[in-house]
Amino acid sequence: MHFQYSQWRFLFALLSSCLFASVESAKDSSDRHVRPTFTFDQLWELQKNFWDTFLYPENLKQTQGNTSTIFTSDVQGRVDATRTFDGDELNREYIFGLFSDPNHFSIVGIPIAYNITQFTANDNIVAATTVVTFNATGFGVLLPVTIDTWMMYNEDGKMAQYDVTFRWFAYFLDYLLEGVAKKINATSPDQAVAHFTDLLATTVCDSHEQHCTGSNKQYNDHESCYDFMTKTLRLGKPHEMGRNTLLCRKIHEHMVQYRPEVHCSHIGPSGGGYCVDDMDYKQTVLQKYFNDSWIPFDYGTDQNIWLAN
Repeated sequence: MHFQYSQWRFLFALLSSCLFASVESAKDSSDRHVRPTFTFDQLWELQKNFWDTFLYPENLKQTQGNTSTIFTSDVQGRVDATRTFDGDELNREYIFGLFSDPNHFSIVGIPIAYNITQFTANDNIVAATTVVTFNATGFGVLLPVTIDTWMMYNEDGKMAQYDVTFRWFAYFLDYLLEGVAKKINATSPDQAVAHFTDLLATTVCDSHEQHCTGSNKQYNDHESCYDFMTKTLRLGKPHEMGRNTLLCRKIHEHMVQYRPEVHCSHIGPSGGGYCVDDMDYKQTVLQKYFNDSWIPFDYGTDQNIWLAN
């Protein structure tokens, strides 16, 4: 079989193209950010381990000691209804400490069971939906809360990033207020809101009196604290738990017991950089925050608006 000159040229060009493509592919692969790789089974177990640790009373252990078994030291976290949270210590206080006291008045209470309803995983990233049953001890009811999560793990199986959305949370708060209305025999929705506001404000100011003393003191006395919470602040909408609202200060009130020097300002008049109206809707949606992309194999990094770097 004899090749004509033009056929040889075509064959040579084809082979050269394939070789060049393979070299470029290898180069692209070597240039990509190297991630730890887990099996599907391993990522499933990491997800279950987080929720096992989240449940009361296991979550109490994460609020004690100096290091976490769950988070990396420089973990980044974001929750849609609140804000971003950096570092192991702050995240242990927020993720675990917030839901670890059945005797303290809380909006959602303590987590007692979970059911993973959606799950997909690749590389070191897990995306899942989990229905968590909370014992809302302050209201005397058991309620399911649907939580959508993205979680990213480092090579040691510790969480390096998370992104969380509380699905139907506005509906959840409406349901609680309906329960309050029935409990106090309210004749109007405003009465239920007023009672709910009183519960939140009283709890925040009680914690301030107990834990925010000396240089951490934010209000002159309980009365001035209560007046600020009920007359100056707005209660807040479900998405405003990271804004200048009473709801936001109720979230941070849980954490003043751990580090008053850090958290007392968050329940104070200034909001301490956490309970403040510093970002509008567009700024919130377009915030550049995460260090690592949520897309496996570094796809889409050239157009990912959430990447800080």
